Amino acid sequence: MDARASAIAVRDESCVGDEFAPDISGLKPRWFWMRNSGCVIAAALLVTLSSTALLEPLSDVAPPTGPEQKKPVVLARTRRQSVASPKKARLWMPRTGRPETVDLVERMGDGSMSQTSYFDISLDLNENASGSAASGASAVAQVADTGANPFDLVLQDALDARQLMRHSGLGYAADAPKAVRPADQSNVTVTPAQEAMLVRRIVSLPVQPERLRDIKGVIGVSEQDFAQLASGLGGDVVRKGEQLDLIIGQRPAQPNLSEILFARHLAADGRERLLARCDDGHFQLVTDHRPYDRMVAEALAHQAAEARSGSAQAVPKDVAALQDAAADYPKLIEHLARRNVPVKVSLQIVQLLRANGIHWSKTADVPQLDFVFRTAEQGEQELVSVTLKGKGRDRRFYRYVSDSGKPEFFDDAGRSVSKTLMHKPVSAGQLGDGFGWRVHPILRTRKFHNGVDYRAPMGSPIVAAGDGVVVKIDSETGYGKYIRIQHDGGYTTTYAHIEGTPKGLRVGDHVAQGQVIAYVGSTGLSTGPHLYYELRVGDTYKDPTKAEMPAGTTLRGRALEEFRQQIGRVETIASTIRATATSAAHSAVSALTPGSDKQ
Repeated sequence: MDARASAIAVRDESCVGDEFAPDISGLKPRWFWMRNSGCVIAAALLVTLSSTALLEPLSDVAPPTGPEQKKPVVLARTRRQSVASPKKARLWMPRTGRPETVDLVERMGDGSMSQTSYFDISLDLNENASGSAASGASAVAQVADTGANPFDLVLQDALDARQLMRHSGLGYAADAPKAVRPADQSNVTVTPAQEAMLVRRIVSLPVQPERLRDIKGVIGVSEQDFAQLASGLGGDVVRKGEQLDLIIGQRPAQPNLSEILFARHLAADGRERLLARCDDGHFQLVTDHRPYDRMVAEALAHQAAEARSGSAQAVPKDVAALQDAAADYPKLIEHLARRNVPVKVSLQIVQLLRANGIHWSKTADVPQLDFVFRTAEQGEQELVSVTLKGKGRDRRFYRYVSDSGKPEFFDDAGRSVSKTLMHKPVSAGQLGDGFGWRVHPILRTRKFHNGVDYRAPMGSPIVAAGDGVVVKIDSETGYGKYIRIQHDGGYTTTYAHIEGTPKGLRVGDHVAQGQVIAYVGSTGLSTGPHLYYELRVGDTYKDPTKAEMPAGTTLRGRALEEFRQQIGRVETIASTIRATATSAAHSAVSALTPGSDKQ
């Protein structure tokens, strides 16, 4: 130690009254006073600072911001940016490539109750789909979505459903502590070890009053749970116009044991009640939505994972069809693949577009496409509705089962849009004389052929080229025996030279496309068994092999009213899905924002 350091050490020790070095003895009285005064001042400062630190938690006044206070503020801001900012871009579900979905309990046409998963997808085809899924092969393979889960942190152990129940101030009977996990050095809270539960969300949107015990049979929850829920709701019936959301918890080790954790009832007038399960199994009204919203987010993530893993495998025929569709609709197929839309649903969309002559070039602006599809418990996948949002009027198509018993798509006015007039109504026929001028084979004169001929074996079945009503079954010299059908598109088709019609078919009967209406014959001016097929639009004849005519039914009366009610239901389901996705995203934002639970 050098001399200067030694002198400093001596001065420090002089606070207890030691003598100074001889070379500065002349200043001894003044230095003695300064030394002792300095010690007193330092002691006073220490006492003051200690008192302030002890009283600070009890004070309503914010501590002064000195130079030392800037450091934690900067660190906190930096931490918020590094943790929250990268997640925000992933929170909004439409950007994640994951389908927005809801599991719905609904009554089927045969009166049974079933659980159906509905999906609502929105695609902006003017945007480039992320990744590389442009080829038909990759589209058929349904490119796996490698995007991150927007609810990753929500599903962490720290935000497990059981802990969310505790954070809400509500107990849970299954949470009785059996073991204690080792303490986490970064968190002073020690919680009992809990088996992770699968959380599902089931929604009831009845079109007629439904009893809770009918819903119970589909969900698999105990009778006692539904009895307690009925007591909490003050009734055991969910009425038309109401909505009941149930959050169901299920432990993987006990797949047959499910419990209702939350119930949200929305009345027809918009009033809401949120009930949570307590320790004793009863349900209590709560006002804090955060635990419920986060469980909804967890259920959505689980449903999305199930949807991806449970997609039906495409058959070779579908593979070829989708590859063909990718050549005509490259942007559409690319976006559908990136959103993991099932192959069968993708083909149904393409078929609907083609039936309505909807095409767009690679350079032209393409519309925004919104559609709803569903997957039944047995795995059937079917398109429910499609909306094309372009620069002009939106076009909407809805699936509906008409009186024919076959599902088809109708526009919002009730006009069928999924069928076009058949060019060949006799499957065994071969095209003979076409539409236009010809020399008549019997009269030997040049005449205009108003239809087309199909040669076929005697008695071959002839089907209706489109939906319509039989307006005439008759016989004439030229036509021989024939049948005429009036179609809703404002045109008629005639089938002549027939041998006869099916027994029981009468004028006034409604026929569906593909239904057998006659048999091939050789009546009238005919040189052999064949079908004369004619299309008349008003007073003008058209070539039936080239005309693209709507061949479905226009709904009227009771059928139209039922169809409109179904449109309302589809729109309600879609809005429910979108509202759920929005609230779940907000919940994820709250969960990923430091300090949000303290607000």
